[in-house]
Amino acid sequence: MSSSTALTPSARARAIEPTLIRMLRARVGAQTLDFGLGQSDQMVSPRVARAARQALSQEARAPYTPNAGLPSAREAVAAHLGCDAAQVMLTCGVQEALAVSLLGLVNPGDEVLVPDPGFPAYANLVRACAATPRRYTLRAPQAPGAPWRVDLDAIAAAIRPETRLIVLNNPANPTAQVFTAGERHALARLIERHDLAWIEDAIYEDYVWSGVFESLGALESMSARGVRISGLSKSHHLMGWRIGWMVAPAETIAALTPLHQHLVTCAPLPAQLGLEAALAEHEEATAAARAIFARRRATVASALGQIEDVGLAEMEGAFYAFMDVRPWLERFSSTLGLAEALLDEQDVLVTPGEGFGPAGAGFLRLAYTPGEPDLSKGLARLVSFLDSHRP
Repeated sequence: MSSSTALTPSARARAIEPTLIRMLRARVGAQTLDFGLGQSDQMVSPRVARAARQALSQEARAPYTPNAGLPSAREAVAAHLGCDAAQVMLTCGVQEALAVSLLGLVNPGDEVLVPDPGFPAYANLVRACAATPRRYTLRAPQAPGAPWRVDLDAIAAAIRPETRLIVLNNPANPTAQVFTAGERHALARLIERHDLAWIEDAIYEDYVWSGVFESLGALESMSARGVRISGLSKSHHLMGWRIGWMVAPAETIAALTPLHQHLVTCAPLPAQLGLEAALAEHEEATAAARAIFARRRATVASALGQIEDVGLAEMEGAFYAFMDVRPWLERFSSTLGLAEALLDEQDVLVTPGEGFGPAGAGFLRLAYTPGEPDLSKGLARLVSFLDSHRP
């Protein structure tokens, strides 16, 4: 066959970097104790499953829905969040909501502030927009057991004339922080002063262990300049159903709906019907999930808290432990090397902090998504590994 450059990937495609989360998962075996992926192990509720089955019954048709979603589903999200249905677009999960928001609001040459450590999709999607991600470093815990915090000085220092938008993640992955009221108000003043837009990824809003979640959009000065995105992947264990939403001023939703249309047409019909059923039982369902993950959080805190020289940040929200293992870098070249050795020797998968940005180097993220006995078994292997490789 003759060679050709006709199918050379575009600069946009090449700008998206493979993530360490998925690269390490390629080495997972059938018996691996997997703490690498933020994927709940809980079952879909019977009520939600029935709603989706209704759409899949033999007699059912499978039509498109309106691009922005079924009116009844948009109204369910609006009632849940206390906004107008015209401010809601249903998306194929938070990932598509991120893509639509960034592609729809960011121009080539713009700069977008993204958290470090932070979810790798943020920087990748900014690059796909032919824009530049500029990282703002979060403040690491200042004492054992303290939480990560927003560093307003670091954000202010990162703002340049080209800065268009800031991405926020609350509660945060991987650091498990929940923004305080003081941080939200200070962020709002900074955003307003520099005339920025904001995108808030709130996918973990139903998992708060310390503090209170409140959207930045709840502040009057912020409601007209931002996009709040979330969905049901974490709260209702619907990861593979790909159902999420974005909430913004009605005129923004109307302007970005054609972009969403030409990316995916609409969110899947069965998932939209499942969304309506899920939000109808939201309080009961999320309370049950929180009870399960609260017990796992306590198990993780107890096990990791006993390892000398491991710094465990307070787990304020989400379902992650982000642990400081920098003393072990005397034995390993990086936390990636440490994670690879843990997988090889103990068949336990965790995510190295480098996968979330330069500020994550020296940390490991553990998702406490497996249930017992795997949770305790994996923690015991992790403790044994760190003890055997103690510097």
